[in-house]
Amino acid sequence: MFGIEQKVERAARKGAAFSAAALLGGVGVAFLTAASWMVLTELRSEIFAATVIGAAYVGAAAIAAALGMKKPHSPPKPIGPTQDTSEMSPLQLVVLSFVQGFEQGRQKDRVV
Repeated sequence: MFGIEQKVERAARKGAAFSAAALLGGVGVAFLTAASWMVLTELRSEIFAATVIGAAYVGAAAIAAALGMKKPHSPPKPIGPTQDTSEMSPLQLVVLSFVQGFEQGRQKDRVV
């Protein structure tokens, strides 16, 4: 039961740290947006500032969506020897290893 308490405490700390980081990051983004607005309105106009800042946020959202849609990489399943290798000669083991490596390469090409 003591292990469960440690896991809960660790998860709570991790969640609190992530929440604090998200809050601080949001405040930072708000200040950077305000500063960008001020600089861009001084350089051009309010329409230009709104367009640039809006495009930056839409671009960031598109990148985040693309990363979220990416399929997670799953490592290929290891292929075990189909025979008892203790009775094989060294040459047979080399050939078996070559064939297994070739098969894993073929499977990797199919997954990607």
